[in-house]
Amino acid sequence: MEGPYKYIRDGNGKVSRVIRIGTRKSQLACIQTDSVAEKLKGLYPDVHIEIVPDICRIYAKVH
Repeated sequence: MEGPYKYIRDGNGKVSRVIRIGTRKSQLACIQTDSVAEKLKGLYPDVHIEIVPDICRIYAKVH
């Protein structure tokens, strides 16, 4: 599959879309990110949620 989206395939061949959530390392940011991830999992159980820790540092290295 092509496009700006990321997909993964499990061991049974099922394809799932990936949603990446960037977060900072602070305790509050982690709590907020976990809360959003849980809500997304509840709404879209077939979507794989990937948390990208310390997105601020990654962004600073790129720009």
